[in-house]
Amino acid sequence: MLKSDSPQMTLMLGALIAVAPLAMDIYLASMPSMTRALAATPEHVQLTLSVYMYGWGAAQLLAGPLSDRFGRRPALLGGLVVFVAASAACALSTNVAMLIAARAIQALSMATISVVPRAVVRDLYAGDRAAHMLSLMGMVLGVAPIVAPILGSHLHVWFGWQANFVFVAAYGMLLLAWVAWRLPETLRAPDRRATVPAVVLANFGHLLRSRRFLGYMLVASFTMSGLFAFLAGSAFVFVAVLGQSEQGFGYLFGAVMLGNFTGATLGSRLVQRWGIDRMIARSSWLLLASALALCALAWAGVRHPAAVVVPMFFYMVALMTTMPQATAGALTPFPEIAGSASSLLAFVQFVVASSAALAVGLTFDGTPRAMATVIAIAAVLAFAAFRGLAGRPPAPDPAAPAPVAKRRGSGS
Repeated sequence: MLKSDSPQMTLMLGALIAVAPLAMDIYLASMPSMTRALAATPEHVQLTLSVYMYGWGAAQLLAGPLSDRFGRRPALLGGLVVFVAASAACALSTNVAMLIAARAIQALSMATISVVPRAVVRDLYAGDRAAHMLSLMGMVLGVAPIVAPILGSHLHVWFGWQANFVFVAAYGMLLLAWVAWRLPETLRAPDRRATVPAVVLANFGHLLRSRRFLGYMLVASFTMSGLFAFLAGSAFVFVAVLGQSEQGFGYLFGAVMLGNFTGATLGSRLVQRWGIDRMIARSSWLLLASALALCALAWAGVRHPAAVVVPMFFYMVALMTTMPQATAGALTPFPEIAGSASSLLAFVQFVVASSAALAVGLTFDGTPRAMATVIAIAAVLAFAAFRGLAGRPPAPDPAAPAPVAKRRGSGS
């Protein structure tokens, strides 16, 4: 079994959270062609992304409590088994309805795969150390959005769109074997009452009464909304509007996502020097400036790939110097209910971000304006949420009730 402070542990957790962007991004270049192959409309093909996002978000409300109840290993192993089966079903789909259904099942499994690694981090670390670990995981995570669209575009050209889902299924099988062989159980004391509905709701209520948890959660949610808006609109903007090929889209998308890796690298180094709040305070300015620049260029009618790639590169740098820190800030005060806190955080993130992606699909007008406007609105809201809630000094609240898991004990 791996030791908690080993590089292999960080690599494994990063590889696990990389499943999500891999499953989302690898087939983006194929979406315009899939409309013809499946005899579907662009709106229906975009639903394969929106349904995935909504299902992923909703299922995370249960994923954290389940991992608190049964342990991190069992929850993760079960999620990976379902993910592999659902990915194979995606590859075998013969119409868009079947693909949407398979993507929904894939999303349900993805909830566990994305929640548990963050809960493992909280089991082992706290505060700036947790933020540092999340940023290191983000460096591994940052490779997936760069490689996935490039790999997916080539798989599409060589073998067809189904090859993307075959590859994802194979990746899931490798992770399943690795986790079964090497991941130790990090939950010290499973909470037998963690899945009791009254306990789950009480713990969620405790979290939502924390102004700083709410603030960090909204910062992470609105920051991710800009990313999801880009995921929903980028293929149609680059291919249908700007006339790039599927392979050209892969390289342009990879150039944007290079900002992901750059931001994660900077964040892992700077957060231990500046701390969580100073890091977010500074990176949110870059988030805001890059999103507003993207929006201004889109509404000015600039139709060149650089008008999207350059500001989105800096948006991704800001995202990876903001979101891991906001996640650590939200989870650190709640070690007794880390799984529930991770679930609620992820649920709100994905509901808000999926709504942003859906808004792009519904308002797409054959120009980059819809995508750019949604990204700009998301950045403004993230900027305001930090300064209005999370960034304010915490007020003493001696009357705040303790979480149920702590107040009543895990074995009662």
